[in-house]
Amino acid sequence: MEQVCSECDFDASAVGVGQVAADLGLVTGRIAEHLRALPADVVRHRPAPSIWSPIEYLGHLRESMAFHRWLIERATAEQTPVIPAVDPDASVAAAGYRHGDLDDLLGQFERRVARLRETMAQLDEDLARRAIDLDGRVVDVALVARSALHECHHHDGDIVRAGQG
Repeated sequence: MEQVCSECDFDASAVGVGQVAADLGLVTGRIAEHLRALPADVVRHRPAPSIWSPIEYLGHLRESMAFHRWLIERATAEQTPVIPAVDPDASVAAAGYRHGDLDDLLGQFERRVARLRETMAQLDEDLARRAIDLDGRVVDVALVARSALHECHHHDGDIVRAGQG
């Protein structure tokens, strides 16, 4: 998770939680802008069977921001909580995001990002170092925060590519 992403060149390894929170606000706006610029049929179109449609990426991000906040809250309330792996493909499929309302999902996503940013704003250095056992990998809260930013940055690129056909 700390390496430069080979697909999107994301690297926030030296970014603190406060900067992550600020950057999340910026990327959230870009995601909304990119989605609203797409024709309705493109928003719901899967470029390939194994590639999500732009609205499915949005639904995934909506879930992911809530999950990252929950992880941070667990780590600040418990000593090294153990969190099992999740299957984002199964979750996206079960939620039926392709049939969802874009404005409604954007609103939910933006509210979840706002709550995540508020949670991050309450972290001090000690809390940012609190550990989480994510399916056998122990990571700190600061890494979880950077992971949320990476998710948004990475999937914003996926949304843009899907719109380009």
